[in-house]
This record gives sequence, structure tokens and C-alpha cells, in this order.
Amino acid sequence: MIALQTYIPSALTGLVKSFWQLKVTGLNDASYREDILPDGHHEIIFHVTGENAKRTTESARWIKEPDAFFAGQTLRSYSLELENNSLLYGIRFHPHTLHFLFGFPADLLTNNMLPLHDIPAAYILKNCISEHFEETCSKLEMVLLQLCKKADLSVNRFHYIDYAVQEIIKSKGDISISHLLNRTGISQRYFDTVFRESVGINPKSFCNIVKLNSFISYKNKYPHKKLTECCYESNFFDQSHFIKLFKSVTGKLPKEYFKNYNHINDYFTEM
Repeated sequence: MIALQTYIPSALTGLVKSFWQLKVTGLNDASYREDILPDGHHEIIFHVTGENAKRTTESARWIKEPDAFFAGQTLRSYSLELENNSLLYGIRFHPHTLHFLFGFPADLLTNNMLPLHDIPAAYILKNCISEHFEETCSKLEMVLLQLCKKADLSVNRFHYIDYAVQEIIKSKGDISISHLLNRTGISQRYFDTVFRESVGINPKSFCNIVKLNSFISYKNKYPHKKLTECCYESNFFDQSHFIKLFKSVTGKLPKEYFKNYNHINDYFTEM
């Protein structure tokens, strides 16, 4: 069984989207495996029960996940395997806020994992983790509030990217980059640079990820609807482009993807 609890820290609105706890218990097999889709967010992930998870890399090689690490943006799905009786926590940041909180460029994390001990300011968070969800959330919120006091969110580049990210999410990825440039009043080159530094990927890739997750969420809400119907109602006006994008990200055709229940993905496409 895959069980998820979430908590939204209201005191951290604008920087942290949620805290979550994931339990894997009662499996008939020794482990649970799922292909994890890009969802446009950065996270810090903690394995309470040790290094009992592994994932595939772009070369399809399996590697162990560290016991605590920054998880960056991904552009394609990867396979994740969690052992039975695994317990893990996550701090889910908004797509652009981790960079402003910890100070390093987000694109250093893209398609990558960074052990938490490599960033001393973040390693203190590991001391907050226990098996008790409410206690862990309370401690995480307290420590992150102190870290947030050091973050400078008054700079113009934060406001440019904050606006752009919110508009992309609000439009479910169906927005032109030229519209964002007109609204922010900055150059294409500067926008691309700051966006990649803050979000970890370029604006177009981020729009595609948001759009794809929006489609998956919509299809899950209306399982009786045909894929073609959901495609057009999710603002994909070209079915061949939709299928090409879906396969390039997931490695599967839409029909094949929806044959299985995707426990973890279905949680996080809604988050």
C-alpha cells in the first residue's frame, strides 16, 4: 500500500508548497516500482528508513538515492524503486523558490540529485525528521522560517520569475513566452537566464511539463472520457504534437500509460 500525508505550512506561503510523508507497507513483493514523471517542482527528500530506494539515470543505470538530498527538475520520467516498509518525507518547493532560499543555481540540480550535506545551511533540516508526521512538520516549519528570514525576495528578478511561474501554472502551461516578456518588460535573453537559474529548465520546457501534468490530472478526474477528448479539452490543439510530447517525456504512449494505476504520480500531479 502507498499512503501519503501532506501538510501545507501557511507561514511559508510563497516559498514552500507542502510537506509530505510517504509510506510503503504491506506489499506482496519486496519492493514497489513506478515510473516518476517530471512535475515541475524541486524537493528535499529524506529517507527515514535508510538508503532503501533506487532510481534509473538517463543511461538506464540503477543508482541508490542518498538518505537526504535535493531533487532537481527532470525532463523525462525515471523509474523509482522503494523497498517494502519504506518511510520518506519531502519538502515540496514552488518551482522557482528553492534557488532564492538556498542561493545556488537551480539548473545545477536538473536531472540530478545533490546530497543534503553538500549544502551546510540545509543539512540542519535532517535533524527535524522523525517517524511522527505532525512533530516533523512542526520542526521543519520552524527551521525553514529562520532560513527564510535570510532570503532576499525583494529583488526584481524574483518578482519577474514569480509572476511568470504563476501565470504559466494559472494557464496550465498554455501561454506564450512573448506574452510573459511583454508583461515583465525584460529581454528574452535575460528572462531565459534568470528563469533557468531559478526554475532549473527553460520556460518552454516548463510550460510543456505543466501542460502534460494538467492533462494527466484532467484524465484522472474524468476516466470515462476518451483520450482524444481530454487532449482537446486540455488545450492540445494538435493531437500528433500531444502524442509526441507525451512519449518524449514518459517514454510511453498515452493509452499505455493509463493502463496502470500510478500511485505516486497521481498524488503529485494534483499537488
